[in-house]
Amino acid sequence: MRILDYYILKEYLRAFLLGLVFLTALVVVVRLLDKDIKKFEDDMSYWAVVKIVSYRMPRRIAEIMPVAGFLAAFFVLGRMGRDNQILAMKSAGISVSRIVTPIIVSTLIICFGFAIFYNKIASPAYHLAYQLERKIPFRLNRNIVFKGVDGNLFYIFNLNLEDKIIDRMTIYEFDDDRNLKQETFAKTVSWVPGKWNLTAGFTRKFGNGMEISFSRFDSKQIDRFEDPVQFARSLKDLRGMTIKELKQQIAYKKNARQVTRREEVRLHHKMAYPFAGFVVVLIAAPIAIRFGRIGFFAGLVIAFFLNFIYWGISFATFEGLSEGGKLHPILACWGANVIYGIIGIILLWRTPK
Repeated sequence: MRILDYYILKEYLRAFLLGLVFLTALVVVVRLLDKDIKKFEDDMSYWAVVKIVSYRMPRRIAEIMPVAGFLAAFFVLGRMGRDNQILAMKSAGISVSRIVTPIIVSTLIICFGFAIFYNKIASPAYHLAYQLERKIPFRLNRNIVFKGVDGNLFYIFNLNLEDKIIDRMTIYEFDDDRNLKQETFAKTVSWVPGKWNLTAGFTRKFGNGMEISFSRFDSKQIDRFEDPVQFARSLKDLRGMTIKELKQQIAYKKNARQVTRREEVRLHHKMAYPFAGFVVVLIAAPIAIRFGRIGFFAGLVIAFFLNFIYWGISFATFEGLSEGGKLHPILACWGANVIYGIIGIILLWRTPK
């Protein structure tokens, strides 16, 4: 059995790697070079475009992984069926589930690896591409509007996280009826945990919708518990945030009584998506074995159809419903994996022995 496992595993991993490389190259060339670069401004350098394409590549690899696993499992098992290799294994008393065990176990291990890759490499790289495309210096964040933990609104013209300096900030404070009661402006702000130092600014107070006082200050210290790093994260595309950053963003927004549906959906998506490869292989394996000898392309069409429904339900319908507040994020992101994983197990169990 060890020799047989090695043979099946070698054939599957070789097909998987070839498919992953080919499909990734195809997606990068067609989707990025043809579509995305057309949106770039004429004055963007060729080197900047190359870096954007490179930074986006890890995310494309993560997106392609389930497709590569599906095709590898289907074609390897389908070829073994057409060559009567599976029939010979069955004649030797080896069950179908035992035949596909090396493929399923190796795919599950690959999925765990891609989960780490998707979170630690693909997401930060996507954020770098986002900044490059919009010509945002990596250390600067501009035009930030953010809601604080007590309902105050912050407008920051320029946030320099490297030097811990804010250039031009306005804080709008509201009363219990959400009427503006005070506006504080500072030309420069620096901070340490719990304390903000404002310089060269003014304070305006309001009552009954009218300004009732105005005062200037050269320097002023206020107690604030917001972390400006969180302000910068509020500008991040959710696709460019890691699981840790999403959890921090969710905790902060909940503390500020803000809606967190989109962040929660994206959080569970990042954890559930890498295991889509395991699900599609569970579906592809029994269909490839069943149709390998009698109708390979018919089986391929059926497998593609099932996976098309799976993708549509998981990453369109369910997640859309969740962002609209109709479905819990955990159910939305993991539900299709569980449903179609069970379908794959049933198909495998019902495959002719």
